[in-house]
Amino acid sequence: MKPQALLKMVSYILAWRPDEFGLIPDESGFVKLKDLHQALSETEGFRGVRRRELEVALEVFGRETFEYLPEAGRVRARTRHYGAPAYTEDLPQRLWLPVKPRAWIRVSEEGWRNPQPALMSPERDLAERLARRRGALLVEVDPLRAAREGAIFLRFLEKLYLSAWLPPAALKGPRVDEKFRARYAPKSQEPEPEPEPIIPFRPDTEVPWRKLTRGKKKRLPWKEARKKKKEKDW
Repeated sequence: MKPQALLKMVSYILAWRPDEFGLIPDESGFVKLKDLHQALSETEGFRGVRRRELEVALEVFGRETFEYLPEAGRVRARTRHYGAPAYTEDLPQRLWLPVKPRAWIRVSEEGWRNPQPALMSPERDLAERLARRRGALLVEVDPLRAAREGAIFLRFLEKLYLSAWLPPAALKGPRVDEKFRARYAPKSQEPEPEPEPIIPFRPDTEVPWRKLTRGKKKRLPWKEARKKKKEKDW
């Protein structure tokens, strides 16, 4: 693929519409290179792009347009045409939230409580792409009910919403039954059996297979009789 075509798409993603690709830049505008590569791999016409090909394009041809930090694995557009996520009360009727199955066991009971805000989209297709990246399942969110219970939503451009807390009553996902728990719940580690105590050896202890003689040989009557007979013959 020609580097110019690749960098043109990267510029659209990083400088204009990261939300269309499920990307949230950090406060400085950087995104992880691996996340950018995943987004490109899902895009028609760019699915065969290798990560090394992307790195070379950024390092050699994209220096004026992008700031690429190879050691940190992060990249950003030098000029960005969007702002940070902003508080909104204009909420859609439904949002889709990717949640890993193991986490859903807890989230279904306690709601979303995580240092990382929940990343949601009103477009199921985009949410499904995010779920595939993370090995997650999709949970339906009722944002209006969540807002009534105190949830606060941030909107990033058009296709992404964030919230630091979501009540369980506003979440609808797979039923967490015994079968679900058996498949996804963390396996409890059984404690290893304690080793049998070692009984210290004492010279006055008798063992079942041999009687201790304290260094003396046991005297056998028939040996004593044969010894005396030999001495008598001499």
